[in-house]
Amino acid sequence: MSVEKAYSTDSNMLGATHEAKDLEYLNSSVKIVNPIMGVKFWDESVKIPAEEVTVRFEQGHPVALNGKTFSDDVEMMLEANRIGGRHGLGMSDQIENRIIEAKSRGIYEAPGMALLHIAYERLLTGIHNEDTIEQYHAHGRQLGRLLYQGRWFDSQALMSAGLSATLGCQPDHW
Repeated sequence: MSVEKAYSTDSNMLGATHEAKDLEYLNSSVKIVNPIMGVKFWDESVKIPAEEVTVRFEQGHPVALNGKTFSDDVEMMLEANRIGGRHGLGMSDQIENRIIEAKSRGIYEAPGMALLHIAYERLLTGIHNEDTIEQYHAHGRQLGRLLYQGRWFDSQALMSAGLSATLGCQPDHW
């Protein structure tokens, strides 16, 4: 006879969510979760060896990990997950505000996203001034909210895409 898990799990290549049941109690620890994308970084018996990781970006897009260039974003993400996972990256305990105004607690895993985020943030802070970084964070929070709400094609979400247009105007009539 199998034992029922104390939470439910959903996953895709970008990450995993562990929610419901015992995790709805705020005094439940992340330690009740058995990670599926990485190691139990909190477990003293888990040894995480040091590793230097390199990420190459071209026009803001990650294209290489540890010197290996990827032409396929899926393969890049899978490798980022392997690297981030073996270092225990990207596991977080979150209380979210659902669209219907309900609260929900979950334990999230996104080792590849965490790895790429850490590298990208390092790159940005190395080249941009404080005001630009503040604007980047504000836009990131807003875009994240839109995506969470399923508003993928909202005009706000599309503002960051490059624009191409031919406009006719008569400045003397402005």
